[in-house]
Amino acid sequence: MGAGDWLMASGEARKIHKQTGHGVIIVNAMGKIQKSEVFDGVPYILSKPPAGKPYSKLRNAPGLRPYIVGKTAERWTWKPYKPVPAEVFFTPEELAFAEPFRGAIMVEPNVKAIGHSNKDWGWINWSQLTSAMRLAGIGPIIQCLGPGQRGLNHVVAVGTPTFRHALAVLSVAKAFIGTEGGLMHGAAAVGTPAVILWSEFISPDITGYAMHRNIRHAGKPCGMRTNCRGCRESMAKILPAEVLANLKEILK
Repeated sequence: MGAGDWLMASGEARKIHKQTGHGVIIVNAMGKIQKSEVFDGVPYILSKPPAGKPYSKLRNAPGLRPYIVGKTAERWTWKPYKPVPAEVFFTPEELAFAEPFRGAIMVEPNVKAIGHSNKDWGWINWSQLTSAMRLAGIGPIIQCLGPGQRGLNHVVAVGTPTFRHALAVLSVAKAFIGTEGGLMHGAAAVGTPAVILWSEFISPDITGYAMHRNIRHAGKPCGMRTNCRGCRESMAKILPAEVLANLKEILK
């Protein structure tokens, strides 16, 4: 689990703070306070109990994610959930880093290396999509690259030293295209319109946002932790032309 889970936890803290007016401490099953770079600067997420003031405690950490029932070596088991968009509070340095990319379209073809490729749309599809975007005069097209990540050809590569820098760039982008993951949750947090591609692995009914254009041609979520034929076939049903059409709609 990665940045996307912490953004969802931050969204839960935002909801609690709105309901109670209290600061929120996020803890694991043992009561240990959790930390993440996406919590930095969020005024209602506390790093320790406040002296003499009421606060709320949120149990949300690995093993306590609210959309997961359980897991085996073969698969995750999901349960219904609706994430609350988080908030991200950027530093002046992060905002200055992002500003040159204002108005660009961000794409993210890479998926997290977690032992399977069930969210991977395929490099050919991404290349065809970005080529079609250029032919349609849609751009500039950018991709934020962390250490070791692969970049698309003919797309502006933005080397981002931290995930927060990628979120800052995303906050000034005109739109985002990617798969279910950290930047999807980041797009919801910073209010950037997005087209999100989903395989059979999980559903937008569980971790998605109604504000996004969610494209999914699959049945019941499988949660497979090994390479899955259903995931591969469902992603193959998403055509670059369909993604481009959805992008054009959100750019109107």
